[in-house]
Amino acid sequence: MSATFSDRRRQPYIDETSFLNTIAHYRGEEEQGERELPENAHLPREQTEILGFMAGFLWREFQLRYTAGDPLPELAELLTKVVAAYEREAIASDRLPDDEYIPVFALDDPIDEYVDFIGLISACALLHREDLIPRIHALVAGGAYDEVDLVVEELLRFYLPDRPALDEWLWNKPYGLLVEVIISDSAAAKSGAMKKYVSKWYPSMKGLAHFWGKHEKSKPAYSSYVGYWAFCAAAFTYLYDLDDSAYRDELVYPKDLVDYARSMPRRLS
Repeated sequence: MSATFSDRRRQPYIDETSFLNTIAHYRGEEEQGERELPENAHLPREQTEILGFMAGFLWREFQLRYTAGDPLPELAELLTKVVAAYEREAIASDRLPDDEYIPVFALDDPIDEYVDFIGLISACALLHREDLIPRIHALVAGGAYDEVDLVVEELLRFYLPDRPALDEWLWNKPYGLLVEVIISDSAAAKSGAMKKYVSKWYPSMKGLAHFWGKHEKSKPAYSSYVGYWAFCAAAFTYLYDLDDSAYRDELVYPKDLVDYARSMPRRLS
């Protein structure tokens, strides 16, 4: 007997009706975006904004499908489509005049874009889509948001050569707690610091992140909640090979992604 939706889902705040209707909404937005692109061929800024919305919907779809319990190998394949969508946006943005330029990820405001960027890298690390990580970095390479954040650079250094050593980071709340993990000397100290970070990650987002509290507004026709996941906590747990037993059952910790990552050999720089 196949598992029910309630059994498969990885967080309890989504039901099958909301999930299916939200996925259908994403499909509709994607189709509408593709129709509007040629209609706005003479308006490059509008084209860029459309592509940005389309990429964002695909990344939210990835998160929602993970939350709903989709199989991890299928999600690993979906990451190809997500990254390609952001690349389409980047190509369009690069064609804009300097005074109209729209960064694919503005990491300093709002925090949601920082969470998305580091979450996308982390998901690729955990699902062994290491091939996509240089492409994600290329979305910000050489720009204002490259080589500016300790946490991002610490994650990238496992996959890209010659990353800089930084002592500054963009978001102290809650990522200062993750910095404590990074700078701790021993594996035991890192695990202890990670426990604190994981427990504080979602509460610290109140008043900062637009995604905070979205589960309370979910309706059968559409859900703006796609899951609350500290993907980077899982990525660093995997990359540092930490004992996660003290925080493994925290709601925001995607433990099965860590198990999946550990189930096959690492492919690092």
